[in-house]
Amino acid sequence: MNSLITFIISIAFLGLVIWENRLHSQLGFLASQRPDKVTKDFIRVIRQEKRLNWILCILAIIVFMTTSRYSVLLMSIITIIELLLVTRMDRVKNEMID
Repeated sequence: MNSLITFIISIAFLGLVIWENRLHSQLGFLASQRPDKVTKDFIRVIRQEKRLNWILCILAIIVFMTTSRYSVLLMSIITIIELLLVTRMDRVKNEMID
């Protein structure tokens, strides 16, 4: 049962990673089209995304390869961090569009 929950949370994480990559390309396009709309928040979000993207993916792979009783908790934390990052990126994108 523990591995099934971890697998479901991992699928949600992968969906968020795909959404994050899509947002990253949209933000890059918007920044090139509207350089006047690039704010400090935009730069901060892009830097955090670059740092956290690799760290979270490596941690997710480590959690997937190891079997422990904390794997559900660790995968949940990783997914929540990814969700918060994607939410901030989406907010910045909406601010740039308006």
